[in-house]
Amino acid sequence: MSLRTLGRQTFIYGFGHIVARLVTFLLLPIYTNILSGTEFGIISLIYTFLGFMTVILHYGLDASLLKHYVPADCQERTSILSNAYLSFILTSFLFSVCLILLRHQVSSFLFGASAPQITCFVAVILFFDVLWYIHLLILRAEERPIQFVTISLLNVCLMLGLNIYFVVYQHEGVMGVVKSNLITSCVLFLATFPMIFSRISFKSLSRAKWKKMMQFGMPFLPAGIFSMILELSDRYFLKYFTDLETVGIYNAGYKIGMFMLLLVMGFNMGWQPYFLKKGKGETEYIIKIATLFLFIMTFFWLLLVFWSKELVQFKFGGYSFFGEEFWSAIQTVPFIAGAYVFHGLYLVQLPGLFLKEKTMYIAIIRGLGATCNIILNLILIPVYGIMGAAISTTISFFLMAFILFFINKKIFPISYESKNISLIFISSLSIYLLFINVDLLFI
Repeated sequence: MSLRTLGRQTFIYGFGHIVARLVTFLLLPIYTNILSGTEFGIISLIYTFLGFMTVILHYGLDASLLKHYVPADCQERTSILSNAYLSFILTSFLFSVCLILLRHQVSSFLFGASAPQITCFVAVILFFDVLWYIHLLILRAEERPIQFVTISLLNVCLMLGLNIYFVVYQHEGVMGVVKSNLITSCVLFLATFPMIFSRISFKSLSRAKWKKMMQFGMPFLPAGIFSMILELSDRYFLKYFTDLETVGIYNAGYKIGMFMLLLVMGFNMGWQPYFLKKGKGETEYIIKIATLFLFIMTFFWLLLVFWSKELVQFKFGGYSFFGEEFWSAIQTVPFIAGAYVFHGLYLVQLPGLFLKEKTMYIAIIRGLGATCNIILNLILIPVYGIMGAAISTTISFFLMAFILFFINKKIFPISYESKNISLIFISSLSIYLLFINVDLLFI
């Protein structure tokens, strides 16, 4: 696979990922203008729980599936997918059933309000989300970006249309949001399941194969948990130290900052298959890609910082992109977006750990990042509120990229273009500081 192919697939996968997540931004005017801060806070906790549990219920086997599936031949792929997929079905089904049985006991703790019916819906959403994510993973592994984008477009159309119907016209509030997600998850699963069904065979099930895949993937389970703690736990800290309304305001700003995450994950969807095929024979491509990637990320970071205020306060009809109640969230955008620039730098350094099969370091690094985030949240949120949460996130992601750089020096040494990287960092930071000072003059 050439650099041109990587660029093409990164663009297509990035477009597909952005399209899939675009619904998040398109729904913000609905949520922030129609729902109260408390209602949006509950929705934020629901999506936090879904994100956290989706990672846990993949327990690193998804990463192992991709690692083994990409270089395998057709027959071997059938065995790899069959073993992994049956495992996902069993574990996600059991967890969803337990969640439904305990709905009365756990709903207040998880979502900040007594909502047993919503908890049942969330359990079903989780089951389907765990599985249809694997369907998309196989599309990536087989380098089928067009089908990937098609499913992403279907996701956007369904979520947007159903939310408009249930939330805007039926005025069902939080329940309308959950219903929209439930129907979308079911449809996406049913639309993509035939592709998976044609690729699996129960005759190819092998306990030894499953154990081998789990051996590689298990370090990704704690790594995934730590990653979700790093990205999502601040909502629960904010709920504990403040209230649901503050959680809603913070989450609104976080959604804008997450635009950078869309770019990062779009890149990563092409990046992982690319370096897995390249193998560990050469490293020159990593050097070039790291510099180019950082330049592109800082460019978009600056654009987002410059225009986030105008975007949030942009008015159409009688509504602004954000309801005025949520405008204070703008202050968090530079820090959340900056955190995901560092997350991108972390991901671009991952080839060493994958190719040397040192995946335990991933768990260690993310564990340190999560620990840092928890400590900083406990210190900063009581004093600075949502800004404390945003700053904690930035520092934690920076720490992860910094630690991985020094680990790679020992196991997979690469001579990065340090002068160019330093120039990009210094230039972007200087432009940002100049922008802040000029902006303050007109306040």
